[in-house]
Amino acid sequence: MSIQELLEQLAGDEGVKAVALVGEDGFVIESVSKEGAADLDFVGGAATSAMASSRALADHLKKGEVEEVMVEFDEGPMLLEPIQASGATYSLVLLLAGAQNLGRVRFQLKKVRARLQEALA
Repeated sequence: MSIQELLEQLAGDEGVKAVALVGEDGFVIESVSKEGAADLDFVGGAATSAMASSRALADHLKKGEVEEVMVEFDEGPMLLEPIQASGATYSLVLLLAGAQNLGRVRFQLKKVRARLQEALA
């Protein structure tokens, strides 16, 4: 499966408003969004900064690797998932419609994560 197809699979969940794969430089590599979703180019850059801050905090606290960053908003959370592939670190950004879909989305992420790493290799 291609990266785009994997993102479309994640975005197919009714609770997902948008999905983007972002490079370490903050640029969106691939994305899928539903009507009314945020500007993913802006979100990609901001998400990269949030992930870098989370890594610095984890390093300072000696807590190991960041597995996930979640930011909760009134209109639904945003998940940031680090994806390691070919010596690079990417961020998978998911904008959700509401927290009630969080468990289902995390389950889908576990299924897609390894295939996404393979596609990036």
